[in-house]
Amino acid sequence: FCLVLLSLSSLSQIVAFTISSTSTIKGRSTQELQTFLATPTNWPSIVASSFGVEEADATVGKKKEKINAVDRPLKKGERVKEIFGLPPLLPLAVTWTCQQNVVTKPNKKQGGGGCLEFFSADGLGGIAENCRMKFDISAVGDDTKVDMTVEIEPLNPIANLAPLVLKVDNDLALKVLLPLALKNA
Repeated sequence: FCLVLLSLSSLSQIVAFTISSTSTIKGRSTQELQTFLATPTNWPSIVASSFGVEEADATVGKKKEKINAVDRPLKKGERVKEIFGLPPLLPLAVTWTCQQNVVTKPNKKQGGGGCLEFFSADGLGGIAENCRMKFDISAVGDDTKVDMTVEIEPLNPIANLAPLVLKVDNDLALKVLLPLALKNA
């Protein structure tokens, strides 16, 4: 009974959290990996909880072309809506804004790399806000290392359960599903 009360009291404490996952992708360049991760239509193939992506800003430019297509790497300032959860029973969505898509060219001292960062101030309505996904990409010989960091500010006690679920989901994404998706790309 005391354990149940302790568990329930810990659910009432809402604290921001950070989760990190790391993987080394064999035989892929930093540029290939960054391009793949920056392209939203690839996300459902590597994230078990992701069911799809939609354009967040389907506006038309002067030349009548669509802006912010989800089937190419996002540029700084572009947005995408990611659908996850258990649709149609529990359809969840977050609109991400690309804050960084920076590639470091290789030189004699370093093998290149990059930084890719997405942010959602609104997060998941009523559950979490100020959500951030950051990918730091670096060369390791002929392979590429990716470090993923996720930061979330929970808004209610249910969101305190998210760290365990996200850690498993992100590790599965980077260590298993990403290498498989790249192999099939």
